[in-house]
Amino acid sequence: MSCDGMADADPMPPATTGAALPLDVLRKICALLPPGELVLTAPRVTKALAAAAAPLAEAVRSEASRQRRVFAVPLWALQEAWPKLTAYQRELAARHAALRAASQGDVPALGWAVPRLPQGTMALFSKSFCKAAAAGGQLEALQCARALGCGWDAETSGAAVEGGHLAVLQWARAQQPPCPWDEHTCAEAAMHGHLAMLQWLRAQQPPCPWNERTCMEAARGGHLGVLQWAHAQQPPCPWDERTCTAAARNGQLAVLHWLLSQQPPCPSDRRTCAAAAAAGGHLAVLQWARAQQPPCPWDEDTCTEAAKWGQLPVLEWLRSQQPPCPWDERTCAAAAAGGHLAVLQWARAQQPPCPWGERTCTVAAERGHLGVLQWARAQQPPCPWDERTCQAAAAGGHLGVLQWARAQRPPCPWDERTCQAAAAGGHLGVLQWARAQQPPCPWDERTCEVAAFYGNMTVLRWARAQQPPCPWDVQQCFLNMERGAAAHLQWIREQAALEGVAL
Repeated sequence: MSCDGMADADPMPPATTGAALPLDVLRKICALLPPGELVLTAPRVTKALAAAAAPLAEAVRSEASRQRRVFAVPLWALQEAWPKLTAYQRELAARHAALRAASQGDVPALGWAVPRLPQGTMALFSKSFCKAAAAGGQLEALQCARALGCGWDAETSGAAVEGGHLAVLQWARAQQPPCPWDEHTCAEAAMHGHLAMLQWLRAQQPPCPWNERTCMEAARGGHLGVLQWAHAQQPPCPWDERTCTAAARNGQLAVLHWLLSQQPPCPSDRRTCAAAAAAGGHLAVLQWARAQQPPCPWDEDTCTEAAKWGQLPVLEWLRSQQPPCPWDERTCAAAAAGGHLAVLQWARAQQPPCPWGERTCTVAAERGHLGVLQWARAQQPPCPWDERTCQAAAAGGHLGVLQWARAQRPPCPWDERTCQAAAAGGHLGVLQWARAQQPPCPWDERTCEVAAFYGNMTVLRWARAQQPPCPWDVQQCFLNMERGAAAHLQWIREQAALEGVAL
């Protein structure tokens, strides 16, 4: 495939002549166009169509703005606008155009866009064009990209395998030197159930390498035929405990049954399997595992995983067994972390109730689950909390949670770690509120140090501008930010000089 002549193609705006179609038909056609074509091409056809398609075009623009993404524009529009673009705009437009063209097999657009990319951009992004072409099964686009000097790596092979594009992979591997591949290539084939692809990969000389992840991905996806073939090879594809765990986590009971029926059986951390099945909400898998002789072992992790993922029916079944699956404080904490209030309420309603501790409030605050925190504290006796609750709320930037916690009687305790957490996360509003209280939340040198370490210069400047300023170790702050922007370092130097400290 040659890209000759593509780089210098002239702008070709769409023709506006031809047999007239009813306006409603044209509008329906426009609705099926890619976003860029809809926005830019429809107004070129007729004024009536431009007016009819305007609401659709506006919806496309609004959605792109809401998602903060750039939609691809047609080649003719890019060529037409090219002379008016800045260097940065040209680089960005050509990169987006090349990526879209590669994935959609638009060879003329690819041949035009790639030669217009700066050398540095090509070094950074050219492999992504080959990967996009391979992922879309666009052999001609891949050939064009290679002819234009685009690089490739094992991700190109993996993308072709993921999409089941054997012809693309065969061409790529027939080149000199061939497109690289690695263990992930076989894993991709297994993950997507592409048995013929995997067989071809392993039939090459030398064969594409594989490892335990191939079996794990086949088990995860429930691709029993792929797994059986891989294990039947000489030597067999290796597997380990993750294979059984992946099957259990994804509810692949037939796969799990086959794995454990082999001689010798697939290695299995059977306790982990029980927890994985509980996490995935796969009650049938869990029931089967417990019905074996001896039963699949379980422990507190099993209930914790069920609670973490909001699997209330699983948790109810686990606790209904004789004897029940054990649980501990982590079960309530896991439910709170996930915002699963119904799970937490059920666990605490049992006799005796599932135990809980300060961590339940801490993780609820950390994740911003105010409703969970309020319910936990409304119980009699309330779920305990400590300074880590406020610290966690500040770390997550959850000002509403922090305000509620401090408004209680007595208020949730806090200490210097609250200000530190807000500073580390760059949550200036949280820090300002905490310091505006009477009395203010305490702070110390660590507030400035973590702000510097995480590059939160606005926080650091504000903290030092207070009266009195937040204490700091200026030398430590400088060290924490020594890889930061020059302007930030200069500001710290100036502050140090005012204090008579040499850096």
